[in-house]
Amino acid sequence: VAGIRVLDGPLTDILEAIAFNKHYQVNDIYSCSWGPDDDGHTVDGPHPLGKAALQHGVIAGRRGFGSIFVVASGNGGLYKDNCNYDGYANSIYTITVGAVDEEGRMPFYAEECASMLAVTFSSGGANLRSIVTSDWSLQSGTGCTEGHTGTSAAAPLAAGMVALMLQVRPCLSWRDVQHIIAFTATKCDSSADWRVNGAGFHHSHQHGFGQLNAWRLVNAAKVWESVPFLVSYQSSVFQEETPILTYPSELVRSLNVSADDLKQSGMETLEHVTVTMTITHPCRGSVEIILVCPSGMTSVIGARRALDRDASGYQDWTFSTVRCWGEKAEGQYTLKISDHCEASPPCNAVGRLKQWKLTLYGSSMAYSDVKNRQKLVEEAMDGKYLNSSFSLHCPPGLDIPPEIISPFTSSNLKFLLLLGCFALFWSLYYTLEVTLTQANFKGLLCLPRQWDTYRNRRRRRGVEEVLTSKETEDNGGNEDQNSGEELQAVLDSEFKVLET
Repeated sequence: VAGIRVLDGPLTDILEAIAFNKHYQVNDIYSCSWGPDDDGHTVDGPHPLGKAALQHGVIAGRRGFGSIFVVASGNGGLYKDNCNYDGYANSIYTITVGAVDEEGRMPFYAEECASMLAVTFSSGGANLRSIVTSDWSLQSGTGCTEGHTGTSAAAPLAAGMVALMLQVRPCLSWRDVQHIIAFTATKCDSSADWRVNGAGFHHSHQHGFGQLNAWRLVNAAKVWESVPFLVSYQSSVFQEETPILTYPSELVRSLNVSADDLKQSGMETLEHVTVTMTITHPCRGSVEIILVCPSGMTSVIGARRALDRDASGYQDWTFSTVRCWGEKAEGQYTLKISDHCEASPPCNAVGRLKQWKLTLYGSSMAYSDVKNRQKLVEEAMDGKYLNSSFSLHCPPGLDIPPEIISPFTSSNLKFLLLLGCFALFWSLYYTLEVTLTQANFKGLLCLPRQWDTYRNRRRRRGVEEVLTSKETEDNGGNEDQNSGEELQAVLDSEFKVLET
């Protein structure tokens, strides 16, 4: 276990990317109890470098089995926030973990989300206990705290359970871990909106597939065979300029994904389903987006948020769901968009759907294989495999060299920046000095003409100068010649000084 210090200052895209891939052949699990503001109106996620680092981690991390990224779902429940507006929580590369209190209910701070995988214990109301853990402060003399709260406490518990899974079977891939969570999580709150999908998995927007159970996770890991490679299908980008209808009316868009569409990838069953869209609306929190999978399983991928009155809409934002996990990929997908706008301006203005596309992620695992794995996992729950010498073959993984240590540390970058600023200042100073020097030379070259002009002006003044103009003109040539000789001498001396 290692702590990576990234939140002691402004968190930039490059620092985030470095943290996601820090010693990724040594660190197996990255527990992230942080994310965008849970204020009910923020839409944010990883930027290009952070996204690339997450993808690189699951491809090359942990000797090719993939780094495990555990992400807290967020604590914006009081503001009706939803973790589908958190790009870390709705990424296909992360394990999004929510929280339940000690009585197994959804706490007041927890967020609903169609992309949540599971929940673990954390704090609840004022009369319920919080999580006990180590603390950096030693003021009480124990080095512990009884006040670890929120999904920030739930995510590390999930990371610890994943570590137990890897201890039993180190060759589990990052997707194996996601599958085992979906196969083993248990229902924990009868009041939640539990729905059973077409593959027999139960899921709710409040608790994901359910509460994590270390015993079930480890026993399933013992008998788990790696799933086939990840494949995907992406539809065309549909460009339009369609008004979003006011609820209870809906803007409906359907897309039929045929067997021929999936033939090239070989996809049979689903894991993640995402919809990327651009929507304009003066108060984007008024828009509700629902996705219906071919089995009829519905997912609220874009929940309403009363505090989100941002007029920028959604610009190429990706919503995701795991509620169709294990279902057949072939069939008709339906997108329903409605506007729950206020009667007063500016929110009562019409929003528009500008563009959208559908992306399916899954594998070539047949639907029958999903059902067989469900039976195998349940058979392993009595511990007979865990307590025996039973062991599946575990490949050693790829021989991937450790990450290259970049010479551009933060200290080196600061030094190079200061050096560049000094070089720029010196260049500007030298350029200015040369420019002024050339201007002085031009002034000296203009002296004879200026002197002659001055003398001509003097000729026009008074009767006495008119009478002596003849004499002045006779001497003018000699004076000009003398002035030119004096100027040439000055220039010669100046150039000699410069040469020395």
